Amino acid sequence: MTGFTEEQVRELRRKLDRRNVQTREADGRTLDYIEGWFAVAEANAIFGFDGWDRVMTHFERVIERNRPDTTTCAYMARIRIRVRANGAIIIREGSGWGEATAKAPTEAHERALKSAETDATKRALATFGNRFGLGLYDKEQNGVTRPKVSPFRGFTAFDPKGNAIAENLSPEGFCKAIRQLLRQADGPAEVEQVWTRNEPEVARLRSKYPELKSERGDHYGDILARLASDRIGPFYRTSGVKLGLPAPLRLKPSRIAPGGRIDKSRLAIGTEPRARDKEHLKLVAQRPCLICARTPSHAHHLTFAQRRGLSIKVSDEFTVPLCAIHHDECHRSGNERSWWARYSLDPMQVAAAMWRESQTVPQAPTEPLEVSPMRGTQANGIELNPRDHQPNGSEGAESSIPPVQGAHPNGEA
Repeated sequence: MTGFTEEQVRELRRKLDRRNVQTREADGRTLDYIEGWFAVAEANAIFGFDGWDRVMTHFERVIERNRPDTTTCAYMARIRIRVRANGAIIIREGSGWGEATAKAPTEAHERALKSAETDATKRALATFGNRFGLGLYDKEQNGVTRPKVSPFRGFTAFDPKGNAIAENLSPEGFCKAIRQLLRQADGPAEVEQVWTRNEPEVARLRSKYPELKSERGDHYGDILARLASDRIGPFYRTSGVKLGLPAPLRLKPSRIAPGGRIDKSRLAIGTEPRARDKEHLKLVAQRPCLICARTPSHAHHLTFAQRRGLSIKVSDEFTVPLCAIHHDECHRSGNERSWWARYSLDPMQVAAAMWRESQTVPQAPTEPLEVSPMRGTQANGIELNPRDHQPNGSEGAESSIPPVQGAHPNGEA
């Protein structure tokens, strides 16, 4: 170490502080590294601000890929470090690699070259010892200080009676145990007891591990709280609001439909009622297609009949029969109202008649329904046949929903 002062030698022999080591994932492995700014700062502190310099002796573009919206390029660079120590010049060199992708070609080239320069600088400085990350190449990393490990205090899961069934659990193991207890609980009362016993530990989990979240960004404590809330139910909860649990839902008796279900149309912010009737859907599917009279048909829900909801279909009362071909064509049209207007049909009238038929007691045959064109359109020669059309082609009981007569098999009038 000729040329360096005793103080510089002492600094170079010190271990690298673990707090200055960063980690990243690459090719399925975890790599430790120091950042470029830290390496330069250490060189300034040990060698002096005017005691060293660096020169890029070579750089080369090895990859360049241009696309309509992005540019990707990569560079190789070689850096020479010169340290002035008591009249002596100590020279070290290192090579580095850098890659970048950006919308602007100039930005991609600049970032890639800077990355290659920084990587080469760190490799050249690493030859001076552990303070510049040399110890990170050692598997045991003896040249890096060991972090102070505080004793781990795990989590404890309690059963409904308050007995500890598992202690010193990891955060993931604790969440798994509580989820299992909530699912195995017999009834809302026991679910609430499980949650009450384990609530302090869930609160500690939130405060100590705020980063413990799912892929959707939900904290594990919130996930457990929602599970407990769903299992307890809004009509049973007696102990009030707990961490993450919504307040009990209090409804007037008039808002509760027969069978214990909530009539959402009577809430303060009501929603349109959506009836569900499998028998009605079967009845609709037995009728021929409104466009081409093919059978069998599908029960198509008229998307414009009610306000759209996330993954929620309109009420079953707004369904009409369509064959597989026209059912797919309708969904692909983009604007269903315009699609029906093209065939000069008013499907809402047909759906209403079918709903009345399925919801009333069968009576004597009535006059066949006349399907009128939608406003602003013409019939284009399409007429409705009042005769009943059975799926198997045989004549049967009369129906109040007539098929379309005279339509071309491919759906063109």
